[in-house]
Amino acid sequence: MRKYRLCGIQVETGEDREANVAKTLGFIERAARRKPDVIVLPEMFEMAAKPEEAHAFSHQLGSPFTERFSDLARAHSVNIVGGTFFERSGDHIYNTAVVYGRDGSVLGAYRKMHLFDAFHYGESKGIRRGDGPLIVQLDGLKAGIAVCYDIRFPEIFRDYAVRGADVVILPAAYFQPNHDHWTLNIRSRALDNTLFIMTCNQTGDRFVGRSMTVGPWGIPVASMGMEEGFYIAEIDIDLIRKVRRKLPFLENRRYDVVPREE
Repeated sequence: MRKYRLCGIQVETGEDREANVAKTLGFIERAARRKPDVIVLPEMFEMAAKPEEAHAFSHQLGSPFTERFSDLARAHSVNIVGGTFFERSGDHIYNTAVVYGRDGSVLGAYRKMHLFDAFHYGESKGIRRGDGPLIVQLDGLKAGIAVCYDIRFPEIFRDYAVRGADVVILPAAYFQPNHDHWTLNIRSRALDNTLFIMTCNQTGDRFVGRSMTVGPWGIPVASMGMEEGFYIAEIDIDLIRKVRRKLPFLENRRYDVVPREE
């Protein structure tokens, strides 16, 4: 299969964690009727808690919380990138995206690598960073996983491109008022690596919304504004090959030009 339907669910979270989850589940049910191949949830869709409070909203992998999304993937025969939740593992808390296959199996879990220690927000005060990137196969679609602040770091996206990813899927809770940065970074990462970037963001007073999927030319394929709901992007991964014939970034790069410390 070369064409895929990717669905991103955009919500605004409040202070009621059960209401947040119920709203997200409702959008999953509605979106599943449109028969996408992949449904993506935003970062921290259960509760956009402060890092210091993350432990109170944490779950272990394989807990009833994560199994609920496994059951949904199986019931609707759809791949789900479960946004992120606060994963509790031993004494540590991670900001983790779990990927479920159509049969409900866990295909992988990506722990956010670049923690948002910027703009006076210290994510590392309560969250431990992940150790490495993740690529999963979704019905033949080779997908890298990244989360929110990762979008500002080109290295992980280049790594995915070199390893043959067709798309990088990025759940986010990208803070206001940096919507220009959000759009610029997504389009730049897609164009720099001539692949698809599929994003799913939170919205509302705190977050910039504007979930979008951008193609290998750096041009949006589908997008949202500030509204809650979902969008579906139809992508054809043959476009990657066609773009790279005209714009062979990966072939033209210089291996002897690498970052180094003096």
